[in-house]
Amino acid sequence: MTVMLGPAWTLKPDTPEDTGRQPLAVETVIGAHAAALIPGVITTTPHARYLALHARLAIEAQRCGWTDDKDLKAFRALVRRSEVVLGAVSIAHGEAEDDHHLRAGSFGPHGVNTIRPELQRHRAVDVGRVADAYSRVRGGYLQTYAGIEAVLGLTDGGRIPLPGPAAGTDQLAALDEILSVAQREKPLSLADLDALRHLCVCAMGDASDGECVRNAYFAGPERPGYAQTHRSSAAILVEALAGEHVDGESIDMSMDRWCCFRPGLREVVGEDLYRHALVWRGALLRNWSVWAWRLIWARLVSPLSGTGTLEQATAEFVRDLPDATVREALVDGLPPVVDGVGTPLPVEHDLYDEALNSDDWTVFGMLRLLAVGARRMDHLDPAARDAFVGAFSDDLGPGFVAAWLARDGHRPLADAVSDLTGALFHRAEAVSRQKMQWTRYGLRLPTRLRRVGDRWRLEGREGRAAVSLRLPTFTNVMQQLNVLSHDGDTWRPGRHAAEVTP
Repeated sequence: MTVMLGPAWTLKPDTPEDTGRQPLAVETVIGAHAAALIPGVITTTPHARYLALHARLAIEAQRCGWTDDKDLKAFRALVRRSEVVLGAVSIAHGEAEDDHHLRAGSFGPHGVNTIRPELQRHRAVDVGRVADAYSRVRGGYLQTYAGIEAVLGLTDGGRIPLPGPAAGTDQLAALDEILSVAQREKPLSLADLDALRHLCVCAMGDASDGECVRNAYFAGPERPGYAQTHRSSAAILVEALAGEHVDGESIDMSMDRWCCFRPGLREVVGEDLYRHALVWRGALLRNWSVWAWRLIWARLVSPLSGTGTLEQATAEFVRDLPDATVREALVDGLPPVVDGVGTPLPVEHDLYDEALNSDDWTVFGMLRLLAVGARRMDHLDPAARDAFVGAFSDDLGPGFVAAWLARDGHRPLADAVSDLTGALFHRAEAVSRQKMQWTRYGLRLPTRLRRVGDRWRLEGREGRAAVSLRLPTFTNVMQQLNVLSHDGDTWRPGRHAAEVTP
């Protein structure tokens, strides 16, 4: 094996957090699917009422004539104070009201780690003091939500945003009180916060600002494509979760089971939703292959958490592989991936269950997960296959795996995988070089692998979780908008589900 050389794998990062992420660059396809299938959320935007609050703040900025950099400080101060009020009301209500979580979802309000201790220590919240501390970003969480607020037409996404066409002034007046309270100097007592419980993140579903945000997601005449996408994805999500236990399998697994492996999907969803469901099928199935690569890389480099050579890491990786050829182990040895009428079989779930029963994935299990993905290419409907394969040519996709299986099918599995790991080390270095940038300390190429003399050390741990398709975030938002609901035990359509889904 050729050993990696050069500064890309040696320079200390600027901070402990400033290390390489997504070292094999296989995740892009999942991000693209998430953006196409749920354009109005990202993983860090789980609260619908912040969308409404920021639109209301944009209206306020317009009323005040705040337009340029000299106004930015005043606007950001109002944003931060208003977000603290919303967070404090929601945290206090959540601790006092047992049913809060049924409507608010599973994500805590923004700034909870600063606001909750303040409440516990002082039985009150000094809005000004907490506003200085709850976020290290000067614009608070406005900057996190700005992109999707522009997508939804609630604001234009600017630093001092203008209200967008979906920002109904009358509807958003429901949040006037937050802006008024945010400017008080007197700390907010628990009694004050209780009197404001109608402004909690859980109370949005039937409020007028909830109607505004539902319209932004599902009506949006100025963005009919986005609105149709949200209606379709929400309809499929409601169908997938209805009747499921809230504390059962994850949202992603429920959606996976319903879209990918349900017999008679066309008849269940109808013609209007069928193609959209197939795109979800392709995206969900592809995420298993992406996860396999992340698992493989994390396991491959884990022996270097001390120091060692790349050859030693590879030898450890292939040590327990079966004594068989690639074809015998990963082609002939695979179970069927479809049933007699072409419905996908849940082979990925079976492999996942094996990993759970064994407390972790084996290297052979990871490789089988890749091989299952390669076989799926020949058994998917065109819409699902296009989504499954993706539009990126150099992302270690199922086509790459199929070609590797065909090319190295006759070789001993351990030998072929050893060569594959060498290619992965080279790829990780190339990805690192593509991200290279100059800093005040000099040239930095992000990676967690560092050269130590003639050996290597892994600083920290590589990520090994599945990539998010934003489904938990979307579920949380739909729950707060009362498109989805549950009674603490079982999911069901929310009161407004019929209004917004096809």
